[in-house]
Amino acid sequence: MTRGYLDPPVPIFALATAPGAAALAVIRLGGAGCIEALAPCFSRPGRLLAAPGHSLVHGMIIDSRDGELIDEVVVSIFRAPRSPSGEDQAEIACHGSSAVQRRIIACLGLAGLQPALPGEFAFRAFANGKGDLVKTEAINELVAAASEGGRVEALKRLGGGLSARLAAMRRGLVGLLAEAEVRLDHAEEDGSPATLFPYDALVSARDELGKLAASWQAGRLYREGARVVLAGSTNVGKSSLFNLLVREERAIVSPEPGTTRDWIESGFELEGVPVRLIDTAGLRSEVGHVEAQGIDRSRSWVEQSDLVLHVADALVGLTIEDASLLAARPDALRLWNKADARAALPAPEGWLAVSALNGDGIPKLLEALGTRLAGLVGRCRGAPSAHDEFIISNPRQRDLLMRATAALGAALVLIDATVPGHQGDDSTSTDEAGCSGQWLDAVAVDVRDAADAIGELTGEISSPEVLDAIFSGFCLGK
Repeated sequence: MTRGYLDPPVPIFALATAPGAAALAVIRLGGAGCIEALAPCFSRPGRLLAAPGHSLVHGMIIDSRDGELIDEVVVSIFRAPRSPSGEDQAEIACHGSSAVQRRIIACLGLAGLQPALPGEFAFRAFANGKGDLVKTEAINELVAAASEGGRVEALKRLGGGLSARLAAMRRGLVGLLAEAEVRLDHAEEDGSPATLFPYDALVSARDELGKLAASWQAGRLYREGARVVLAGSTNVGKSSLFNLLVREERAIVSPEPGTTRDWIESGFELEGVPVRLIDTAGLRSEVGHVEAQGIDRSRSWVEQSDLVLHVADALVGLTIEDASLLAARPDALRLWNKADARAALPAPEGWLAVSALNGDGIPKLLEALGTRLAGLVGRCRGAPSAHDEFIISNPRQRDLLMRATAALGAALVLIDATVPGHQGDDSTSTDEAGCSGQWLDAVAVDVRDAADAIGELTGEISSPEVLDAIFSGFCLGK
């Protein structure tokens, strides 16, 4: 029968480092009884069992069946509750050959330990109160960080600042609800929604939650990379620029029109943001069927990209294709390539003169691109993001923040429609209408929904299905 995250905990183990040959490997054990289970496989069982938390024990892993020596190791000991997961833990640092790893793992299985589920160590830390879901997800996001910016933002979330802010907001909303519940039966006694649910406080909470939800776009860029597309007519030098920017001969360069018939992609990092640079087929009319498909894909990439590098030929000037591209993406960064040639036309206003042949203008191009990328992630170029500003990085968090924002927005709409003064309409009073209790109930439902959404975000409110979806995406050994 398959084990689940919510089943009674058993001693577990997993390889915590990447599989394959390396100088060292780490095999992690966790759960009550894991150290005792390891002892028969260790050359110094008494020393291992007596080791205090946060200590190291040197010895040999042995085959408990015949005493064969397997490897010389150092075991790190962590004792509950002062361990990363809140349970007893041990970490075996061994030599990193695949043969050593396989033998040690086999010994652990024979000793009665169970293979860990993906993310099971992180799940147990969450279940034992070592962190909320925001901090727990930040562990996985830090492991997967593909850029310096992604690393910095994940580490900030792991530090707990965002969790503390969300917890404080939820406590505030729950406090308002508690006070309102006491007074809802006596709505005639100072019972307007604006009194029980302070209007400015709800506006502030809605705006902060909305800002966090919007930050997901920056988180997506750090996680997935900014899609930067090179686009333009045929033979303007897009592929040459592509090779220059990625510092690798990835794209075929030829004077023959239509050489690039499909898009290719490579990556680099700029301003702490991973860049997915995409070279596309040149735009032109009167082409064959295969090239036409490539051009259709080019137009699709132009539409869905985060940023377009519009390349024009300084020897030809602006063409019909350039005019069409300018109309489709007026926000594109405009590059006047081949500007080093003697016959080159002067760069029009707003165009950056560059040369893919000798690198002229490339530093300015990278500076302009870095400024655009910094703008996409919401900060000034070259400046680290403020430590008290946070971004989110996954759709689950975005959806729950949007739900909380919408719920508080609905509550404010009810207050505006009910309480004189918020919409400039002093003609109707809730108390005069005799239905203030109904309006208060409706406002309370929306505020409660916002508080519940924040609770689901941090894990104070959770379901087995949600927890399984989150932790099953973690690495083994985390």
